[in-house]
Amino acid sequence: MKKSLFLLFTIVIPLSGCSTLDQKQMSSKHYAYGTKSVYQPQSSSDHYQAPPSGYHLVYTELLARHGSRALSRPKYDYISLKIWQAAKAQNALTPLGKRLGPEIERLMTANQKMGYGNLSKRGKLEQKMIGERLVKRDKSLFENAVHNHQPIEMEYSGKKRAKDSGLAFISGMEQENPAIRSLVSKPIINKAQLYFHKQKNNQYYQNYKKHDPALQAAINQLMNQPKTHEMAQQMLERVYTPAFVAQLTAGKLSFLQKNKTKPTVYNDVDAAIQLFNLYLAAPGLSYEAGKQPWQFIDFVTPAESQWFTYVLDGKDFYEKGPSFAGTNITYRMAKVLENDFFKEIKGIQNGSNTKAAKIRFAHAETVIPFAAQMHLKGSTKSVAKGQLYRYENNPWRGSWVSPYSANIQWDVYKDKAGTLLVRMLYNEKEIPFKSQCQPIKKGSYFYKFTELEHCYGE
Repeated sequence: MKKSLFLLFTIVIPLSGCSTLDQKQMSSKHYAYGTKSVYQPQSSSDHYQAPPSGYHLVYTELLARHGSRALSRPKYDYISLKIWQAAKAQNALTPLGKRLGPEIERLMTANQKMGYGNLSKRGKLEQKMIGERLVKRDKSLFENAVHNHQPIEMEYSGKKRAKDSGLAFISGMEQENPAIRSLVSKPIINKAQLYFHKQKNNQYYQNYKKHDPALQAAINQLMNQPKTHEMAQQMLERVYTPAFVAQLTAGKLSFLQKNKTKPTVYNDVDAAIQLFNLYLAAPGLSYEAGKQPWQFIDFVTPAESQWFTYVLDGKDFYEKGPSFAGTNITYRMAKVLENDFFKEIKGIQNGSNTKAAKIRFAHAETVIPFAAQMHLKGSTKSVAKGQLYRYENNPWRGSWVSPYSANIQWDVYKDKAGTLLVRMLYNEKEIPFKSQCQPIKKGSYFYKFTELEHCYGE
């Protein structure tokens, strides 16, 4: 790997740069962020189970979502500003509302400077620190890899934010062990496994997402619950006058999206969700705010954040996660990635895989279906058609399943007889495989690889 490829990511980002944000989150933990939560490791190696006697770590593989990022394109900011400008023209701004427009413009400037869709500085730091911790806790594996010249393979979805996440991750690995640099492959694009939701062979999924009547009905039900409208109007009326909000609620206002030719009607819920998404984006862009922290939290209460996070969690649950009982249409396309996880370990078993590690970088659209396909913690329960997804009846939470930089890691251990054990970490926390798989003993997180092959039908 040429040194220049990693130049951008070898700068150490000081931990003190995120302390103010972290303290604010800790003191405001009742605010919710769902899949836009900035990454926090869920455990540490101090709390992991020790491998059984006689086993040593021989391989690791990982899937990670990209880190915190800019808005994917001009949309929530663009429309929120259009709505604000319309209210200003009607003299319909509250004192608090007068502050919103300049804050949106400041966010737009930051996104333009960063590049819409690109990784933020915090996103790079998230990945860098995960890479550091990986090498620190698996020290012997990577020391042996350096000694034996074992490759480390990096794959990504083809998107720049996924590639940049991988490069930041590797810079963290190198921070802990500089000799790793010579082992890392040139980044490999693998859309079939890491961007499967947009591939031609999964057209059935794209049709489902666009046209399935049950899906559309479920999302409409989420969006049109009385409490959704109540929360939307409550949020908006702190920014706009009741008369202006009433126009939105009645569907009397339409706005032209960027690069569109036909205006779209935005009701109260639509407008609130646009604004809410700016609140969600702000923590991941903490460095880009400069000396003045983002103020979007001032426009959202904890209760509103919890409700709209639930609504957006529900949308992701139906579109990408466990979804409806009796169908696997949202996640069976992740089988190709599941197969590759197993293929890598089969290569360790038969000696054809000489790598020390394989690291993959993708998106929520990859991690969420993969977790559902594997029946991992939090992604084990669907809902019957006609039954609405609610927190009370389902464990699925976006903040656990796929926050920014979400990661799923399989560590492979081997004894002198060649028996392989596998242990899984999810967001750096030990978790079991699906309930049908039996660990080596009750309460253990270690599984024989042959048992995993059997219970997953590989």
